[in-house]
Amino acid sequence: MRRTLVGLFVVAAAVALSAQRKQEAAVAEWVRSTAIQLQTVEAGHGFADLQPLKRVVGNARIVSLGEATHGTREFFQLKHRLLEFLATEMGFTIFSIEANLPEAYRLNDYVLRGVGDPRQLLRGMYFWTWDTEEVLDMILWMRAFNASGRGRVQFTGFDMQTPTVAMEIVRTFVARYDAPYTTAIVRANDEIRAMAGPAPFGVATSTFPVAVSAGRRVRYRGFIRTAGVTRGYAGLWWRVDGESGVLAFDNMSSRGVTGTSEWARYEIDLPVATNARNINFGALHTGDGTAWFDGLTIEVDGVPYTNQSFFDLDFESPTPRGFAVGGAGYEVQLDRQVVSSGSQSLRMAYRFAPSLPGLIDPARVSATWKEVVRYLEANRATYRSRGATEQEIEWATRNAIVVLQGVQMRTNEVSRDRSMAENVKWILDQSPNEKIVLWAHNGHVAAGGFGGGGFEPMGSTLRTMYGTEMVVFGFAFNQGSFQAMGRPSGLSTFTVAPAPAGSMDATLAAARIPALAVDWRRVPHAGRGAVISPWTSEQQKTRWVGSTYFENAPDNFWIELRTREAFDVTLFIDMTTAARANPR
Repeated sequence: MRRTLVGLFVVAAAVALSAQRKQEAAVAEWVRSTAIQLQTVEAGHGFADLQPLKRVVGNARIVSLGEATHGTREFFQLKHRLLEFLATEMGFTIFSIEANLPEAYRLNDYVLRGVGDPRQLLRGMYFWTWDTEEVLDMILWMRAFNASGRGRVQFTGFDMQTPTVAMEIVRTFVARYDAPYTTAIVRANDEIRAMAGPAPFGVATSTFPVAVSAGRRVRYRGFIRTAGVTRGYAGLWWRVDGESGVLAFDNMSSRGVTGTSEWARYEIDLPVATNARNINFGALHTGDGTAWFDGLTIEVDGVPYTNQSFFDLDFESPTPRGFAVGGAGYEVQLDRQVVSSGSQSLRMAYRFAPSLPGLIDPARVSATWKEVVRYLEANRATYRSRGATEQEIEWATRNAIVVLQGVQMRTNEVSRDRSMAENVKWILDQSPNEKIVLWAHNGHVAAGGFGGGGFEPMGSTLRTMYGTEMVVFGFAFNQGSFQAMGRPSGLSTFTVAPAPAGSMDATLAAARIPALAVDWRRVPHAGRGAVISPWTSEQQKTRWVGSTYFENAPDNFWIELRTREAFDVTLFIDMTTAARANPR
């Protein structure tokens, strides 16, 4: 009897799998017969193959462009081409990217008037994800397009994670038009810094000469070993500061060393802007247990930096020469028992949890910045009477809101995606008759489709606000390469095999079209649609890579979502390559 039941289960499973494969084949055939075939992903090749997208976009005021990874060259190139098409052929005049609002707006001065160095401005948005050749090419095209007189397109951003520039914009405005309130703003800024200050950790800090590294790329490496790190992590860190704040920073927060591990080499690779004013670097241990550091090395544009007159990178001196070491609750000292090379290493051992009376409750900071926003709003008329333009007042107020949004993200009062949607709305409200192209990850532009869990992406909020005035393009791919942060080597290129059978990506690949756009809103509900329509409404597996990727856990980088709920259109690339670094 048991054998009979097992046999029945096997037969049933085989029948179900066969039905699934037939459904996927039907979807692939429908895609093959109806998809818009893209002749190239590169801009500058005309728009003949893109003409059907005019019907797809229709009268939409928002076109959202996603991406299945943050590091795919063809995705970035295709977004550039679509922006070129939408600006040239369909009257779109605003571009906005998943980057800090005030930092992104600095690029607007370049694309509209040619002010500034686009390479440095791109790096000034902090994100390595956009610091690429492909994004730079798009920015250069935007400048040329604006200069040609053929049209006008702005560069904006809608994120709010880093408050540095926004805080300074608010302070500068208040100092000019409301000097007595400056003290309150300085105090509010100090609260942000105190809140943002990390909990005590073990740290070694040194300074690197700007003169030998400005305008170049630095590779910083070192060996790390850990024992009993059950929370927090150990890592290297490197920070580049300019007049406007932090220009580049990596502290291995997404790939730090945990647990108990043997000696292994880790790496940070960062650009040093030509306008850098200060560089600090070192090692840190943020958790419990013990971490050891040894054999630090630095390369500038691939050339080893061998001058150790400022510091001892091997920790062989009687003291950690050139490094300030310490950390509340940590013992940081040289160790002659555990070494990777030479006779000494630097050991950071957690000893106790100190009291933290100096740190400020984020809820208090949120209340402070709510009051700042309220005050600026209430005094608009006063500022106008003192000579401030409406644009200046609005810009200062928005930056105060950006600071508040960053705090509210930390207090879980308002999600990052909700704030990004509000910032998109603000950008559109400033130009009520204009149309916008958005650039972000699939997870942000998606209008839904995730099932339960309570997560509301930016796209879902915007769908509620704008309805059919928004068209969402998700991106997918079959196989190839992309760049992402990986452990332990930092920013790396990863290559993945063809998508597995049963995934949405494999089903699209079965259409055998190298690059395509498929409009899920056109799926029929009768005839073939009886097979196809349910597939688009059911959860399908698709690749989902953000800023990190780990080759030893590839299954973690897939997600199941209902395709038609998430995206109106999917743009699919069969074979991809990694995005390329912003040329120096």
